[in-house]
Amino acid sequence: MKPTDISHPEYFHKVIDCQFACPAHTPVPEYIRLISHGKYDEAFAINWQSNVFPGILGRICDRPCEPACRRSRVEETPVAICRLKRVAADHKNPETSFTPKIPAVKNGKKIGLIGGGPASLTVARDLLQLGYSVDLYDDQSKAGGFVRTQVPSFRLPEKVLNEEVGRILDMGVNTILNTYVDSLQAILDKNYDAVFIGTGAPRGRDLPDIPGRKEGDESIFIGIDWLAGVLYRHITRVPEKVIVLGAAIQPWIAAERQGEWVAWMSRYLSEARVKT
Repeated sequence: MKPTDISHPEYFHKVIDCQFACPAHTPVPEYIRLISHGKYDEAFAINWQSNVFPGILGRICDRPCEPACRRSRVEETPVAICRLKRVAADHKNPETSFTPKIPAVKNGKKIGLIGGGPASLTVARDLLQLGYSVDLYDDQSKAGGFVRTQVPSFRLPEKVLNEEVGRILDMGVNTILNTYVDSLQAILDKNYDAVFIGTGAPRGRDLPDIPGRKEGDESIFIGIDWLAGVLYRHITRVPEKVIVLGAAIQPWIAAERQGEWVAWMSRYLSEARVKT
């Protein structure tokens, strides 16, 4: 009999639907089995190998794995895969070190990372294990990127975020914070062996041409700016009636927690959701 080739991507599609649906192909059955035996450290370690931020994703992941779960074919609801990821993160031993051993002797290569979000942090984690030296640039005072500025603390406690980000920084990342990179040439002149640009998409989408946009400018917020304002308490209250345009759930949740009447309107929803 021909041996099973688990390195082939079609293996997950044919055998483990939830794992195939996960963009990181996290071994779902394996870490759930470990959790069932109370082995939270091992379950967390399995997660960390593929998705890097188990404690964060266990709270805010979009859960593409759950619609693919086979249990929903025989029961009404799938396995709570995302929440189980959080279980492993929340119940692991805080004294256990999950970071791999970093080579004592570097390989002589130096990499520059522009942006302090999940992409750059993931690159840093992978390269540090291979002996690279890493400089990380970000214009904020703390690394984390949009996860830090766009996710309200009631969904992602700052303590969890700091722990997940700190685990990578403590591997030996040289952070250059409060530094806005306005010249790529200036970075290249530092003689890095490679530069990774992980700046994300820091601008939200506006609707400049709809009637009333200019007249109502003082009462209109772009989603990205709105969430940052709520997180940093620049926005402490909202008008009595609020309409959220678009399918993004974070602005709606943030507005709902503060407003008296909130409507969520999107072409992806069968009907508007309204809180009165």
